[in-house]
Amino acid sequence: MGNVWNRRQVLAKAALAPAAVSTLALSTLTMPAHARTIDTGFEGLVGERAEGTLDLLRASRQVSFGAGKNVWIWISSLCPYCQKYFREFPDLTVPGFRVHYIPFILGEGETGAVLKVLDDPSQATFLKFMRRELNDTPSIAYNPFYSGPLNYTGSATTLLSRHHAHIRLVQSAYDADAGFPVETGLNRQLSTPRTFFRTQKGALLMWGGGFGKAQFERLRAL
Repeated sequence: MGNVWNRRQVLAKAALAPAAVSTLALSTLTMPAHARTIDTGFEGLVGERAEGTLDLLRASRQVSFGAGKNVWIWISSLCPYCQKYFREFPDLTVPGFRVHYIPFILGEGETGAVLKVLDDPSQATFLKFMRRELNDTPSIAYNPFYSGPLNYTGSATTLLSRHHAHIRLVQSAYDADAGFPVETGLNRQLSTPRTFFRTQKGALLMWGGGFGKAQFERLRAL
């Protein structure tokens, strides 16, 4: 993975002053780039924090399909919205887009399946994940509030903790810009699906609802 972030240090900085995610960490930024609501229902980041958040998304363990505009999706096999999405795109490809899927731990029963994707981030394994063919694996306990290095090494428990913390850190960048306190690392409910993409204007946006064909059509125009 190359890049390593210490989440505790990152959030301590964010709690004291407006902060940006650089290529290595959320670091100093004198002027905040406030989150904003776009008329299409998208919420966006601009400036250095957006660039750093994009780096975090790129560094997450993920499986990618297709070619075209880059989109990152947190997705769970247990999420009904995600299953609706999977029914619309059973091959997980979308014409004109390169979609990067980040496996999301929605419940304890999914931890073993997510771990299999993290250990083998291949298209074949991820398709089995979305088909719920991996959910007979035993549950694995992990710490959702892990605050150490965010690389992808260590035991099964540590790997799941770091992966979940990586996702929480991306959400925390939005919380900081939206004016939520970030001492706890996350103050809005962490749920799936979450979809991120870069626009031609340079903004990194997030769609917080069920993503599907209609939203991709909106995205084509951005």
